[in-house]
Amino acid sequence: MRLRPRSFRPRAWLAAQAALLAGLISVAPLPAAPPAQASFGNSIHMGWDACAASIAKAQAFWNNTPYWNMGIYIGGSAYGTGCKRWTNAEVGQLRAMGYQFLPLWVGPQAPCTGYGSRFSSNTSTAYTQGRNEALAVYNKMVSLGWNTANAPAIYDLENFDTTNSSCMNAAKSFINGWVYQMHVAPAQKAGVYGSACASGLSQYATIANVPDFIDGADWDGIKSVRNMACVSSGYWTGRQRHKQYQGDHNETWNGVTMNIDSDCSNGPVYPGPDALTSPQGCE
Repeated sequence: MRLRPRSFRPRAWLAAQAALLAGLISVAPLPAAPPAQASFGNSIHMGWDACAASIAKAQAFWNNTPYWNMGIYIGGSAYGTGCKRWTNAEVGQLRAMGYQFLPLWVGPQAPCTGYGSRFSSNTSTAYTQGRNEALAVYNKMVSLGWNTANAPAIYDLENFDTTNSSCMNAAKSFINGWVYQMHVAPAQKAGVYGSACASGLSQYATIANVPDFIDGADWDGIKSVRNMACVSSGYWTGRQRHKQYQGDHNETWNGVTMNIDSDCSNGPVYPGPDALTSPQGCE
C-alpha cells in the first residue's frame, strides 16, 4: 500500500527585505496577504470516519498511514449521544495535522424508520424540514469559522424501506429542500450519504434540485467510486462521488486501535486545495 508523504508543511510567508538600487536603500513593498483558504477541493484519496474518534486517535490514524481524509460529524438531531462532539479548537487541530474533511450532518431520518428524530411523511412539510436542516448546517459552519462559499456538507440519511412509496416520496422531498437551501447564496455543495441501495440514492438524481455529490455506503471492499450498487454509472460522474467501501471494523495504526468505516473519494472535501496526486484506486 502506498503511503502518503508526510514531509510537506505550509510555507511561511517571507518578510519583506530592503533592496539596494542605484546606491539608494528603498523599502520593498509589504508582502501580499496569504490567499483565503479555499472552501473546498477535490480529493481522490482514502479516508475514515468513526463515532468514537478523538484528537489522539486521529493523530495515530494520520502519521504514516494511507489516510488523507476524515469523515467529521458536525451535528444533527439524530447524531448518536455517545459520539464525539468536536470543538472549534479541536477541528483546528485536525486541520493542522493535514486532514481534509467529509463534513457529515445527521439530522432527522425517514418517517418509516424507528429513529427518535424523523422528518414528516407529508411531502410539503418534509421539503421545509430539509431546508431547515441546510440552514442549521450553514450556521454550524459559520460557528466553526469555515469559509462557507461552496463548502461541501453531506446529509446522513440512514437505511429505510425504499419500497414504501410514501416514505420514499417524503425522502425525495426532504432532500429536494436540503439541496435547494444549500444552493442559496452563499451557496454550499449539497451531498447525501446513505446505503447505495437502502437509502434510495439513485432516486435523488431525478428530483428538481439534484445533490451535487453522493457518499454511498456499499461494503463490497472495492475502493473505486465507480462501483456502487444500485446507482447508475451515468449519475454523478464529474468528481461527485465518495464511497464507504468497508463498514464497521477495527484497524490499528501507530499502536492505536479504532473502530472505523473506510472511505474512498473522487469528490469534494473541505477545505481545498485539490488533492489529486498519489491516487489510491478511488477513481
